[in-house]
Amino acid sequence: MRSFVAVLLGLALAGPVSAQLPSVDPAGQYRLIGPVARSDSRCIGSPETPLCAVETLLACFARRDTDLCRVVWAGSEGAAGFLRTMTASRYWWSYRIASAEQPAADEAVIAVAGRNCGLQLAEPDCGTTPAPPTRYRLKQVAGRWQVLDWQSQPGDPTPIR
Repeated sequence: MRSFVAVLLGLALAGPVSAQLPSVDPAGQYRLIGPVARSDSRCIGSPETPLCAVETLLACFARRDTDLCRVVWAGSEGAAGFLRTMTASRYWWSYRIASAEQPAADEAVIAVAGRNCGLQLAEPDCGTTPAPPTRYRLKQVAGRWQVLDWQSQPGDPTPIR
């Protein structure tokens, strides 16, 4: 009986989001987002976890796909004009999870350190130094994760919405 109560107490204390937060990637280990069939993520377009929402937004920009933006970002209307000026769809993005935290039960913040790999026809050459991590603030809405905003530079007081 005591072990049963301990298990129930443990489940009650564990937030529903904490199990969904990604692990921090080791230094030097990077993931890739590129063309539709050439990305490490298998959940782009399906924001059922905070990381899937961030990867969907990154894919939106890498693939110049406004439909992906609309899936996870309420402010995506502004992205349509920006993405229209960029015609290439073979853009690669290399990134690593720098941190992940849960400020509230239905919120998450994921920091991503990324490298622009440029336009590539084959495997990307991503030897550039990563930019300082970008912090994505997310909220769970009706069982799916939405990107509320992000800060491009550490300490930047103006989030991108």
